[in-house]
Amino acid sequence: MRTYLITLIGLFSALTSFGQVKKCCETYVYEGYILTKQNKKLTINLNFLVLLDSTIVGSYHYIPKNGSLKLVGHLNKDNSFELVERDNNETVTGFFKGNLTSGKSNITGIWSSPKKDKNFKFKLDKTIGKSYWDYIHKNRSLYEYKDIRLAILENKKVLSIDVAGQDINKLPGEIFKLKNIVSFNLLGNKFKKFPKELSSLKTLNEISMSSNELAFVGPEIGRLENLRILILNFNRIKSLPKEIGQLTNLLYLELGRNQLTTLPDEIRNLTSLQELHIENNNISEREKKRIQNLLPNCVIHF
Repeated sequence: MRTYLITLIGLFSALTSFGQVKKCCETYVYEGYILTKQNKKLTINLNFLVLLDSTIVGSYHYIPKNGSLKLVGHLNKDNSFELVERDNNETVTGFFKGNLTSGKSNITGIWSSPKKDKNFKFKLDKTIGKSYWDYIHKNRSLYEYKDIRLAILENKKVLSIDVAGQDINKLPGEIFKLKNIVSFNLLGNKFKKFPKELSSLKTLNEISMSSNELAFVGPEIGRLENLRILILNFNRIKSLPKEIGQLTNLLYLELGRNQLTTLPDEIRNLTSLQELHIENNNISEREKKRIQNLLPNCVIHF
């Protein structure tokens, strides 16, 4: 049972607006096991976000092809917590009750079934640098430029740009001067094509182009070899270039609510991919199985 926060489509509705999951919140990523009835260690990964009011939202999975389960609960002042586990139909599938150590480096507790007739111990250890959540946390702490022209003028110190909802449909040619940028939010603008100018920004590890008018993504996207998070949902994309397979460091890919019917064979090269969202496309059952076979270790949301 591995957790992935809020079923990240929900979280990424927050994430895709890049400023909504901000400095106020902490993200945590854990790996460990649940000790089953047969005394076997069932490996799980669990991610969660602690909001300002100490609400916890998260998710986890144990078998990638089974997808992830959502977690919602509360972190108490003594670092104890209770989490309700739900599937995509909002059916309660279990409960986590436990304690974090004072440094939040470990979690121990009991997982219970919905009827509480099954109770299994779990133990988790905090990880660093293994999840896209590490990049979310780090990038949300950066100063965000809201003006592209100003960012170009001050290019040497620019690490993050957030120009969501500014009716932009093209990027200035001087964008290549941003030699240190790691995060670029272009949510809710009017791009019809994935801008070639972005492919010159080799330091980028996070891009959101959610809710634009994208109908075309060119082969240049393959140059963004350091990307960890790519968000292209709520667009009009009908196909992806085979060069998408060159993004071998990609950890999270959001393609929901487009017009895709298939993905290129080259996605099998995305061996680091942890989460793929491809809901609300025109994907047949046969194609879903093919994609799952190409990405056996990835949690895929159809």
